[in-house]
Order: sequence, then structure tokens, then C-alpha cells
Amino acid sequence: MQNNFQSSVDEISFQILLLLSSKQVLAIPEIARAIDQTPDVVYSKVAVLERNHFVEGENGKLKISRAGMAHLFERGMQLPKVGQSNQPKELVTPQGMMFLPILVLFGLLLALLFLVLITIRTHQAAMIIASVALLAVIVFYVLKSCQRVSEYERIVVFRMGKCIGAEGPGLVLLLPIIDKPITVDLRVKHQEVPHETCITQDNVQIDVDFVFYWKIQQPVWSVTKVTDAEESIKLLATALLRAVIAHFPFNDVLNKRESINDLLKDKIDEISSEWGVYVTTMEIREIKPPEEIVKSMHKQREAEWLRQATVINAEAQAEALKLLYQIATLIDDKTLNLKYFEMLRDLGQGEATKYIFPLELTNLLRPLLHAYESGKNPSETTTDNKRGDAKQGQPQDPSDLLKEGS
Repeated sequence: MQNNFQSSVDEISFQILLLLSSKQVLAIPEIARAIDQTPDVVYSKVAVLERNHFVEGENGKLKISRAGMAHLFERGMQLPKVGQSNQPKELVTPQGMMFLPILVLFGLLLALLFLVLITIRTHQAAMIIASVALLAVIVFYVLKSCQRVSEYERIVVFRMGKCIGAEGPGLVLLLPIIDKPITVDLRVKHQEVPHETCITQDNVQIDVDFVFYWKIQQPVWSVTKVTDAEESIKLLATALLRAVIAHFPFNDVLNKRESINDLLKDKIDEISSEWGVYVTTMEIREIKPPEEIVKSMHKQREAEWLRQATVINAEAQAEALKLLYQIATLIDDKTLNLKYFEMLRDLGQGEATKYIFPLELTNLLRPLLHAYESGKNPSETTTDNKRGDAKQGQPQDPSDLLKEGS
């Protein structure tokens, strides 16, 4: 994408790159005067060049980057050597804001010196009063003209209603009454937008709580192109959030939050870049759907969990039965007797009184109990059992069946 941009740089952008290739740092008004263009046109071209990393900002001024130098080299231009300059003379002469206040202060000091000399020679009261008054003016001028600018701040100065640029950090000299300074904070700021009502593509009304972080990159633009940068970026983010959410169904809003954040950030940057404002991060913190949809989602999720639990339980039972069948086919008489004795040992544990009859004893007593219940001799019962065992598998006589029936 950057190669396509390099091949489509227009003539004004090329002139800006060529002007900055002299290794000097220039402000946007200076570039506008040098290439005979309006500041607004230069602002828009510089914004595109900065977005493609062709120029770099430094203390409110611009310089060409390595990518910009490489582009000029690809266009076959002879880059100026160090020490040479292709700029007009008006860019070489002092054009800074501090030059004129220093010149005025120097003139006031000369006037004060002149009045002091006259006062010493003439000893006139009027000259003494004039010297004192001029000294008071100089003190007032120094106190009002000196502005201390922090590292994270810039001062945008309007001189007689015309913006002459931004200065700072450090000590800045202004013309009292004539200059109007406006302080701009360049630190990253955050803006919270709680409970913003949006409607999705499938007509679901949701409340979105989001926060975004932004900073001012161009102090002059943030003052001259927008009335209130903070309030404007908040309203812009709110409006674009509704527009972006309206293009997504409700399920996509819940599942594609990162994509929505990136898309929203790109759309805000397209507009806010003209104001000199850059959005660093955009995050949707919470999405609150209606209560009915929340209940439906809970029921759907509960049914899904129940289905998964039922499937897992059935699979576990099938696996257990399969494993039990495989083990049962491998058990022999010795193993069965061993498990039998382990069961007897487990039954014997505990303080309760227990009567345990071994399995062999119950097999011996079963015929006696059966004979006692039928009133026969145990020996006869044993004989009958043996006969019954011998007759098993042989067809009985019909007469015997009649006798048994009678």
C-alpha cells in the first residue's frame, strides 16, 4: 500500500518533501509561504505525509524522514548536500516569534538608558518621572511577555488575530496585549462514554459502555480548525459508534468486539486527523442487552450445558460397561474367590453385630430347609433331588404328570 502511495504523490506533497530535504526543521506556516500555498492546503498534505511516515513532527515543526528521502531518491532528484540550502531568503532570515519581543525589549532598554543619561545631566523632575515610568513599563513588559511552557505543553500564539504558530517547551517571549496565547496539552487523555444506546442490524437495542484515549498531535490545528477538541472528539466517537454497531448483528457485536474497536478507531481517525487529534486506543468495556434477551441467553446456555452433561454421562456409562465386560471375561475362579474374601472382610468391619454365613454353608443347608418346609425326611429330599437331577433333560411319562397333578 505504501508503494502505491509513493507512486501517486502529488506535486504539492512533492514540493513539501523537496523543501524539507535540506535537513532543516520548518513550521507549517513557513512551508506555506515557501511553496506559495494556503496553510489549509499544506495542513491536509502534511497529514497524509505523516500518515505514511514521510515526514516527522518535532515540537510543532516538521522534518523529512528516511522514507521521504528514499522517495525523493527514487524520483531521481539530486538531494542537497549538508550546508547547502534551496530555501527562499525569507526562510533563512529569522522568522521566530521570539525575535520581535526581544527587539521590542531591546528598544525599551535603549530608551530607558537614554532617559537616564538625560536625567543625570539635567536633573529635571520630569525626566526622572519619565525614567521611572519607563522602568515600570519594562518590568511589566518582562513579566507579561515571559511564558514558561512545560514539556507536555505547547503555546499557540495569535498576533493581532493571526495565528503565527506554536512554541515550546521552555521559555517563550510574547508581546503583551498584542499576542494572545492559547495553551494546548499534548498528553494522552481518556474519555468515558457510559451507557450509550445503540441498535444492531437485527433491531436489538443495547447499551454500550466504552472508553477511548486520544492526544493532540498538531496544536495549531486543534485550535484553528475545531472549537472544542475534547467535546468534538467525544460527540464524533458517540455518533460513529452508533453507525458501526448498526452494521453488525447482535451475535457479531458480542463475538467481534476487537474488530469493532479497530473499525471504529479507523473511522474516527479519518475525521479527527483534520483537527490535529489522534485516537490511540478505542475499547468497548461492556455491552448490556435487554433483560429478556439475557434470560433467553441464560436458558440457551443452560440447555447447552445440560445436553453436553447428558452426552458425557452416557459416554462414560458406555465406556464403564464396556470396560466391565472386558474385565468380567478375564475373571477366573481364583480371582472370584479372592474378591469374595475381600467382600467378607469389608462386611466384618464396623462395631455392629453381624452374622455371616459362608456361601458353602448355605448351599449345604438349602436342601434341609426345603425339606423342613415340605415336611419330608431330609434323606428323602436328597434322594428326590438326585432323582430330579437325573430326570432333567428326559421326557416324563404322561401318567406321572397325571399323578403329580392329582
